[in-house]
Amino acid sequence: MMSAAPPPPANTEHHLAVFGDLFDIPDRALKTLGDGVRITLFVPRSRLAACDGVEHAHAVVALADDADATAWTEAVRAVHAAVPLTHALALVDHLAYEAAVAMSAIGIPFHAPTTMERVADKALMRRALDERGLYPVPFRLATGLDEARAAALGIGLPCVFKPVSGTGSAGAVMVGDEKEIAAAHHEASGHGQDVLVEKFMTGPQYSVEALSENGRHLVLAITRKYSDPATLVELGHVMPAPLSEDEAAAVSRCAEDVLDAVGLTYGPSHTEVILGPGGPVPIETHARVGGDDIWLMVHAATGVDLDTVQPDQALGRNVLDEALSALRTHAPRRPYQAVWFGAAREATTFTGADLPSGEHVQVTALRAEGDPVRPLASTNDRAVKVRATGTTAEEALTLARETAAEACAALSLDLSLTDPSRTL
Repeated sequence: MMSAAPPPPANTEHHLAVFGDLFDIPDRALKTLGDGVRITLFVPRSRLAACDGVEHAHAVVALADDADATAWTEAVRAVHAAVPLTHALALVDHLAYEAAVAMSAIGIPFHAPTTMERVADKALMRRALDERGLYPVPFRLATGLDEARAAALGIGLPCVFKPVSGTGSAGAVMVGDEKEIAAAHHEASGHGQDVLVEKFMTGPQYSVEALSENGRHLVLAITRKYSDPATLVELGHVMPAPLSEDEAAAVSRCAEDVLDAVGLTYGPSHTEVILGPGGPVPIETHARVGGDDIWLMVHAATGVDLDTVQPDQALGRNVLDEALSALRTHAPRRPYQAVWFGAAREATTFTGADLPSGEHVQVTALRAEGDPVRPLASTNDRAVKVRATGTTAEEALTLARETAAEACAALSLDLSLTDPSRTL
């Protein structure tokens, strides 16, 4: 499938395969590589209409949403035979594994397929850690309700049912009673996929934002995260996380161990960790920047612009030392960044309202007036976002959550959960 696009350069020196979304890759490619850049976008058909920057691609390949890695590899081979590809980028989760398989088939540098498998599949990540004797967490992969029930009772309640692959907390359910198992399995299995059943780990949640290059990992920031205890959906976070030096070192080391276990050697990563009574325990990792404004918060807090660093690195530039220099010299006046969300417990309609604002706070409506608002079940169901800054973590967090409560009240939404003590 081809899109309307600018004509390809007359003398193509670089041909970029971009998987999933273009964002500002055309501009970055021209700045980094110079003239003679051709871009081919590979995207699932259902995401094509919402893809950013598609008009800047010279060609677009859109396959059915259920196309497997073999189909995408065949498409890549056909493009490569016509105009040889030189680089590959995947800035989002979808198609990252397919990109790895395809690029490996034609010999273009990219993440290894085994790495992307372990990143995408939570059970494979757990097994990779178990092979190294690191951060053991009781878990089982269940096919069908009977296996899921046996797994939950064998592991012991409380436990978590979650899709073996997925993002945005979609399908993740905490099970505290045997009566909840059937409903949890139905939610987590989605369209019949296997379900990961693992022991529910208690403790505050964090994510580690890191940048890797040639197998060397640089932790940029640690984010404290707060989730709704009923749905496990994230409701807020603050960066830098208020941790002691020893706690920060342990959480950072845990994330680096995960990256080594899955084999991630370059690019940004977002690794979620629980700091339990016995120390840190990894939950999952991603070979991309953190969402929910985390990548923007990293820039504001550390001076490292991942919007620039990630594509530049993928296009061949070494960036780690530059990022380390930014970490050492950046000193913002209000160094703490916080985000808090508002949502609904019951289905409703988004109403227009004058949302609160202030000098150090920004409120964003995530729905238009008249849009349906679904009960909170995944990150896609959140209706309001508040971002605030502060001179301390507590100041930024308080400003964000109190403003979120005001916004929820103005919009007649029934969930703000503004007290972090009521979250996970």
